[in-house]
Amino acid sequence: MNRRSSAGLMPSDSASGATLHTIVAVMSFLACLALGGVLTLSRLATQWTDGLSGSATVQLMASPQISAEDQVKEALSLVTQWPGVLSARALSRAEANALLAPWLGEGNLVDELPAPQLIEVTLKPGQPIELDGLARKLADTVPGAQLDDHGRWNAELAGFAASSAAIGWSMLLLIGLATLAIIVFATQAGLRTHREIVEVVHMIGARDVFIAKEFQNHFLWLGIRGGAIGLVIALLTLLGSSLLWDSRATPVAGQYLPQITGSPLLYLWLLMVPAGLGLIAMMTARLTVLRVLGRMQ
Repeated sequence: MNRRSSAGLMPSDSASGATLHTIVAVMSFLACLALGGVLTLSRLATQWTDGLSGSATVQLMASPQISAEDQVKEALSLVTQWPGVLSARALSRAEANALLAPWLGEGNLVDELPAPQLIEVTLKPGQPIELDGLARKLADTVPGAQLDDHGRWNAELAGFAASSAAIGWSMLLLIGLATLAIIVFATQAGLRTHREIVEVVHMIGARDVFIAKEFQNHFLWLGIRGGAIGLVIALLTLLGSSLLWDSRATPVAGQYLPQITGSPLLYLWLLMVPAGLGLIAMMTARLTVLRVLGRMQ
């Protein structure tokens, strides 16, 4: 059977015409946004947790038992000699103010503000370190010293990444199920509309598998075309958003929110969306046609 017979079984103005192309394009657009969000958040959460797990911070609160200079000197001496510590550096007042500026605003810090002295600790990558022991040693040796190992932030970021990924994958699953239901409906509608043609083709010797192949090929390319349209729109949306959203010019919260776009690998993953929709449409149409033709016999 040639191309004309395929067009007769499912012409372009049938249930799989422009309307279905639009629906598949919308599903592809939503799937691309959901997948892009999941991949971006997963990448940034990994970067955040890796950065936090490789560092720690010593906070030195003012204490009447020791001068500020001796407090910093003793804390640095203890931390730098601790096994697993790569380096330690006391932040200057200007650097500490720069860390607080995004939250309090430029020029709103006064010298009399009782901000703690901070020591930035860099850990040796891949080497275990007893941070609990270091925290106890600091508290016992240096008055007013506290160690923040960023464990709470790591736990919160990991939980945030896991919950966000679960929501994103759930959205992708729902989009896939919705696409499957739409293709089932369109296939059944096409078979009902062209029942006489299908029966004639079946009577002259066409096997069920051959008829199913005609439908599955039609819906395969429909899924790919509609998916490609949605992918293009999603890419334009992501690129446009990244150009309009300059995090350096946004308020404080915007400086810590993820950028929508990421590495080029993100766009390679998005190319899987049209292919996935095409495969879903093809397999759904094939199984639906075989089931319906089995009932017609």
